[in-house]
Amino acid sequence: MQASDEFSAGQEHGPRLGAGWIAPRRLARTPSRLPPARRFPSPDRDAGQLTIHYAIDDYAIDPVVAEGQLPDAFVRLSDNRHYRFGASGSFGTGRHEFCGFTDGFYMVFSETEYYLPQSSHVLSPDTLQLYVASSGDGEYVAHDGEPVSFEGPGTALIIEPENQPPADVTLAGMARYIYIVIHRNALKALFAGGEHELPVDVRDFLNGDLRQTAGRALPLSAAMFRCLDDVHGCPLEGHRRRLFLQSKAIEIICQMFEAFDHSEGFTSPETTRLTARGVLKAQQVLADNLASPPSLEVLARRVGLSRSALCSGFRQILGQSVFDYVHGLRMQQALELLNERDASITQIAYAVGYNRASSFTVAVQRHFGATPSELRRRSALPRS
Repeated sequence: MQASDEFSAGQEHGPRLGAGWIAPRRLARTPSRLPPARRFPSPDRDAGQLTIHYAIDDYAIDPVVAEGQLPDAFVRLSDNRHYRFGASGSFGTGRHEFCGFTDGFYMVFSETEYYLPQSSHVLSPDTLQLYVASSGDGEYVAHDGEPVSFEGPGTALIIEPENQPPADVTLAGMARYIYIVIHRNALKALFAGGEHELPVDVRDFLNGDLRQTAGRALPLSAAMFRCLDDVHGCPLEGHRRRLFLQSKAIEIICQMFEAFDHSEGFTSPETTRLTARGVLKAQQVLADNLASPPSLEVLARRVGLSRSALCSGFRQILGQSVFDYVHGLRMQQALELLNERDASITQIAYAVGYNRASSFTVAVQRHFGATPSELRRRSALPRS
């Protein structure tokens, strides 16, 4: 039997915390511990400064004007405060989407390859910032503060009270991330009546009692990993897309607070990071070898994990087994091929890793509730 039969038979049904909390004085670490060294140089004095604005209309862009202001491929989405654009140059290349929800509440997500680390001064007064990344690198360094790592896979929470000097922010590598900014006023409105459920430092921030910037890097949880994939893969358009992104931004905020509440319980954050990297790499290996995926032992060796760590990592991060993940990929590709109508059902069965068309038909019927032929007929029906 092929190696892929292992899956068809159903066999297997954060960054380092040393990146640390930039603590207010009352939470300062003991003097005996040296603060982590920054991994990227400070931006040049003449580096640009980015200021995060409160008013949503400050981010509105006229599509006609945008052609001259934004580098490439500007697309207006639900309105002029929600748009997508590409960018390329000596810094690198990538695509970005900005979505402003209300005054003081924004989301940016991006897939960008930075040829060299890109650093700038960033001023984000009276805001809470969340960074969720599956890949890439970088760090945030507040004035006279410790670095907070942006190394993916991982997350970071930054709280910047008002009247702080600009922070140094660097992004590097092949970065796939979500960046959320929510102003203190917007956060108050979002959690009105539930402030007592927030982490103590967030409550201090809402009450105006936080006097200096605070931040912590945390591992990428399964819930936030799914949010990251949901946002980057969102197929919706128009206002429905905007509402979907807003719901995901709120979910990420809630998940981040939950992770922060339990952050001291992460006994091995480096293991968490290595497992997440292994799972992400395994996803790509499986997608590239869908017709004949490697065995679990071979896959685990290729991604640098033990078989048990690979299997438990899939369940923790993706919420499913390796077998279920491969099956889902096969069914998704099968449906696409059936809709294209260029190949026979037998050819499609072989293309997605089934040795017999009968086994493929059974699998499709169990998954979709219809045979491949029925699915193909449905796709051929005229749409009303």
